[in-house]
Amino acid sequence: MTFPRASLFAAIVLLATAPAGATTVKTGKPAASQPSPHAWATRDQLRDCLDTEDALKQRFKGVEALTDAHEKLFNQVEAEGTQLETLQADLDHDSETAIRAFNALVKDHNVHVKALNQDAADTQPVTKAYNADMVAYNHRCAALVYRVEDMDAVMRERRKAAALGAASAASGTVEFHT
Repeated sequence: MTFPRASLFAAIVLLATAPAGATTVKTGKPAASQPSPHAWATRDQLRDCLDTEDALKQRFKGVEALTDAHEKLFNQVEAEGTQLETLQADLDHDSETAIRAFNALVKDHNVHVKALNQDAADTQPVTKAYNADMVAYNHRCAALVYRVEDMDAVMRERRKAAALGAASAASGTVEFHT
């Protein structure tokens, strides 16, 4: 082979074999983006989420107390209704006095039912607000990715603040920290 033919042959062989050693593969699809590194939660975010969680736990105790009181009232009204059904079945329909007494009991029962319904209406906004705040908390805090050392540091701060608060309460003094 002559020089031009040899160099042409070498160029063709080089072009034909060059893609074989390449590290890219043509799939016809765009390359998938690499997952972004985790955005670590800051200590301030951790503090905020833990404080919110504590406040929600306290509010839940209040919601739970309202619910328990409502259930107690409901059970009383339900028992009263059952008692009225029994009295009605045994009612002497020929006695005007018995009918008036029964009607007075029904009137009292209706007042209790109205109070139960008002109690439900009064507690509903409190429960809805709590649920909305809990959903917001979950959206803001449930998926946080944090470093263990950051959480440990925040928890140490909280324990120290609680100990200072307990010591202040025991001594009767109030300390302000800025």
